Amino acid sequence: MSNHYDQRRVLRTLLFTPGHNRKLIDKAFASKADCVVLDIEDAVPDDCKQRAREVIREVLKARKASNQTVMVRINPLESGLTLLDLDEVACRQLDGIIFPKAYHADDIKAFDAQLTLKEKTLGLETGHFKIIILMETPESVLNALAMTRASSRVIGLLYGCEDFLTDMEGLHGPGGRSLLVPRHLISMAARAGGVIPIDTPFVQVHDEDGFNEHLRQGRELGFEGILVMTPRQISPARKMFTPSDEEIEEARRIITLTSKADSESRGIAMSGSTFISPPTLKRAQKILDRTRLIEKYEMNRQTDKEPAAVKRHLQLKRIRPEMEAVVEQKETVEIT
Repeated sequence: MSNHYDQRRVLRTLLFTPGHNRKLIDKAFASKADCVVLDIEDAVPDDCKQRAREVIREVLKARKASNQTVMVRINPLESGLTLLDLDEVACRQLDGIIFPKAYHADDIKAFDAQLTLKEKTLGLETGHFKIIILMETPESVLNALAMTRASSRVIGLLYGCEDFLTDMEGLHGPGGRSLLVPRHLISMAARAGGVIPIDTPFVQVHDEDGFNEHLRQGRELGFEGILVMTPRQISPARKMFTPSDEEIEEARRIITLTSKADSESRGIAMSGSTFISPPTLKRAQKILDRTRLIEKYEMNRQTDKEPAAVKRHLQLKRIRPEMEAVVEQKETVEIT
């Protein structure tokens, strides 16, 4: 059974930042990242973890209402620090947890129970805290689909290639070839489970060409977002995981042509010399649905006030009425 949660989040970019460094945290919140992840795990030395918990709680308590998602990466179950982390940082202002070093569905079920207890203690509704599972082990990749279904809190699968390659005793191959299979398995499991597939970070932060190729490859594999290592990576990632003007226009054209074919009692619609099949129509509808979701999200982002963003909003606003009217009519279209 798919895990389709009520409000699908826009998670094109997840920016991790050390939880004990207030200066970097402030920069992360000032960025255009869709999600800020405050880290208590790998980015924080052991002797700074308690300080990180305190800083994160202080930051969260002072957080103003925003649709920028905020999550915390806690330490894994095997560390013995998981519940301590949760006790210190859980509060109403926290959207959820990045759960690292998961191995199988039982890990998620056990953590779900802990989150339920914490919500009751804090007087929050059950399900307030969401989970993004960090897929870092061969076992987790092979159990990915089951983990998406282990809890209704799960909203995404995030691939972490460095720990994965270490466990595999593998190497980074040319063109990312050693990562293609696990990336695709995670993307497929996420889509089958109805959650968001989030790609592994590109760690060579000064290699812009390499990063752009990594993004393109991720988009081809079906990813919807990526973990970014630095604010410099946010802009190209946002662009890659946002439908382009050309994609939007082509999607509109496909839906319009199909609607016209139906109104003329023609069972077949053509786009140029290409037959518009049911999957083609479904993809066009998904592109327009995602465009509207991103448009709504961007309209509510208080930090996104640049002229380019305003121009983009106006472009989307012009196409939206026609788009919505046609899509509503074509929700269940089948071409025979």
